[in-house]
Amino acid sequence: MGRRRCAGLVALAGALAACSSGGVEDRTPGGTPPPLAGTSAFVVTSDFQTGSFAVFPVLQPEAVTKNVARLHSDAVAREHDGIVYVVNRLGGDNIQAIDPAAGWATRWQCSVDNGSNPHDIAFAAPDKAYVTRYERAALLIVDPTTDSDCTGFVRGTIDLAALADADGLPEMDQAVVIGDRLYVTLQRLDRRNFFRPSGRSAIAVIDVATDTLVGAIDLTGANPFTESAGLAPDPVTGKLLVNEVGELGRLDDGGIEWVDPATLRAEGFFVTEQDLGGNVTDVVRIDDHHAYAILLDVEARSRVVRFDPTARRVAATLAAGDEFLVDVALGPDGATLYLTDRTLKRPGIRRFAVADDAELAPSPIDTGLAPFDVVFVAGP
Repeated sequence: MGRRRCAGLVALAGALAACSSGGVEDRTPGGTPPPLAGTSAFVVTSDFQTGSFAVFPVLQPEAVTKNVARLHSDAVAREHDGIVYVVNRLGGDNIQAIDPAAGWATRWQCSVDNGSNPHDIAFAAPDKAYVTRYERAALLIVDPTTDSDCTGFVRGTIDLAALADADGLPEMDQAVVIGDRLYVTLQRLDRRNFFRPSGRSAIAVIDVATDTLVGAIDLTGANPFTESAGLAPDPVTGKLLVNEVGELGRLDDGGIEWVDPATLRAEGFFVTEQDLGGNVTDVVRIDDHHAYAILLDVEARSRVVRFDPTARRVAATLAAGDEFLVDVALGPDGATLYLTDRTLKRPGIRRFAVADDAELAPSPIDTGLAPFDVVFVAGP
């Protein structure tokens, strides 16, 4: 099981932190993807012993290329300016830049310090990005324009220890740059008590010009958590949609809220996990009456639901899994929902029409190893 999955299910608590299965075994590549044309889906795949990635054109999903190249067994991906950045988490402890236009070849793969457990990367400029590290109190500043020898990759650090709980680590997770500020979610979990929340969590606010901590936003609840997705501002309001699970296994201490980066204010839960009947581990909002969430119940079973954020009720269940459903994402057409389904019997990418929740063929899309995370890359 993955780094966060295994810790959380031992005690149904905390952020499922810090128990990756270790290195990646050698794999024979499954073939070379066709030249990048149109938009492609990049799928991180893993059985938590071995890691790889698959690629397919979104308009021709049956043309999937599996096991393109190795990744760490516990990884997530981000896309920025046409490059895929793979965050190889605990046991990998590096960032890997993959160039789709060069046949999905790795440009560079640079360490962020052994045992540091990177979780996210956010970009402020072509030569400046920030890496959150779950096992460190210092945020890392890096240069994504580095070469394969990683010269000059590490530019510096920003100390966030002032925002940590009593164990000295703030458990920094997701990050996003909006304007001249960087926002970093801090889970603040008690490592001496099975990674349970130690109080309300926060979002650190950092000035990207001076790389100084300028404040923090206190969240309504605790443990802002998604297994793979990153932070992204709402395209209309500019606000951040944050789901807070509290203590996993409890359904009375979490929910979803808007956080306004302009006013540095958390606005309170507009829907709770009691409303939905599970811990919310990922969410996609379409509009005020249409959203999707992955829910985790007290028995660690996952399901994907459509819910009405205004009426605060579940409207339909799209899928349920006997293994952790990890990532739900809106496709580049704005009309297709993508799910990384790790169901043991038939794992793969499943897609649903946003208009009516109908599942789209082919289903599931076989990605070789079970899918964990999906991002989209636009072609030339």
